[in-house]
Parts: sequence; structure tokens; C-alpha cells
Amino acid sequence: MNKQKLTRVFIVDDNQEAVELLQRMLEKHYSVEVVGTANDAETAADIIVNADPDIIFLDVELPTMSGLEFCSMIHQDIKTETKVVFYTGHDKYMLEAIRRQAFDYLLKPPTEQDLSQIMTRYYENKLADMPFVERSMEQQPIILVVNAMNEHTTLRMDDIAYFRYNQERKIWEAVCMNGATYLLRHRTTADVILNYSSAFVQIHKRFIVNINQIKMIQESTCVLVEPMEQINELRISKNYRAQFMSAFYSL
Repeated sequence: MNKQKLTRVFIVDDNQEAVELLQRMLEKHYSVEVVGTANDAETAADIIVNADPDIIFLDVELPTMSGLEFCSMIHQDIKTETKVVFYTGHDKYMLEAIRRQAFDYLLKPPTEQDLSQIMTRYYENKLADMPFVERSMEQQPIILVVNAMNEHTTLRMDDIAYFRYNQERKIWEAVCMNGATYLLRHRTTADVILNYSSAFVQIHKRFIVNINQIKMIQESTCVLVEPMEQINELRISKNYRAQFMSAFYSL
């Protein structure tokens, strides 16, 4: 399933290898488009506003001015919701970064775990600012045909709450908003389900949710809209969390 580019990132670092490493990590896993890079503050200042990034990864130790000074200089020129993550090999600047209202702090060399935590926090912040909007049936045109017990049942997108892997039977099943459960064909894999619609997103190796039926995220659990709000098994696994938040925010 193709990932939509959701988040625009700009990287400012005088170490080109560090720029390229971070860019590869971001673009590989986090639905990110790196819209620009710069190796010094002057170059960055000239192009960063037009690049319109959502997140700036900013080295602290730049050639002609510190990243902290650069952050203060461009503060009035970038959009208010742009987040700054200081990206440096030294943790001695952490306190000053907090004083400059940095969104986060990433130490070099970055680890997948540290970067995942930052990007997950970013998407969670975006999600918290989004009003919940009920989506109309006209926006859900895809019809899913399910073969259950040699019978064919047609389900609309808005019928489906989530998919669950039945470990006992070794088969995926569709759980509907009315509480009914339908077994899928044995050859149905997670990839087959995900390819039906971008609204179907995997949150755990056993669960794929219909994002259109989610009301909120509460303590890493997807809370569904009524009448399925009491379902408590839809916990978001660490391995799928960043991808899920990206998909949820894209709707």
C-alpha cells in the first residue's frame, strides 16, 4: 500500500552525512517528504520560508551561528504550527532548547526508537487538534464482498468496524458495527484487506481497523464510535503506531 506524503520536513545541518542519514530514515518509515536541506544558517534562512515545512530538524552547532540563534531569528517568519526539533550530537543544549520552546530533541546518531517517538508524538499532537467529523456514506463507496462458510455476503465500508485475525482458525474475520462477525476466505491476508481501502489500517499483527469508525485514541487504544464504543481490544502496537497515526491524520 502506497504511503501518502503527509509531513513536510526541512533539515539544517553542516554535516551532509548526518543530513542524508536522517532524510533516509524519515522518508522510509514516517510518511515524510524532505522539502529542503541546508548546511548553514544563511542558506537555510533564504529558502526555509518558501519550503513551508511542518517540522524543522535543526543542528545546534552551525558554522556562523548556533541553531538556537537561528531558531530565534526565523521564529517570526515561519508558520506558528511549525515544530523545531534540535538535532545534535550533544545533550548539553537540551535545557536551552526547552527554553526556546523546541518541540523535541534528537541526539546523533539517531536511533529508530528515538525518531519513532518524536514522529509519533508529532502525529498525536496533530490528531489532538483535529475535530472529530462524521464522514458521510458518499465518501465510502467501496464494496467488500466476503465469502463466509461458502456464502457470499456484501458489506459496505460503513458496515465494518475492524478486522481480527482468528488465531484458533488461522483466518481473518470482519467484525461489523452491528456486532456480527464474518469469516473471510482462507487465502485472505492482511495485505489483501489493506488493499481494499486506505481507510483500513493495521494497528497490530491481529487487528486492522476502519479509520472511519474511530472516535478517539485513548491510552494507545482505538475507541470506536457508537454502538461499538465498549470494544477494548484494539490496542495500537508499537510496531504499527507511527504508520497508523500518519494514516489517521491523512483523513
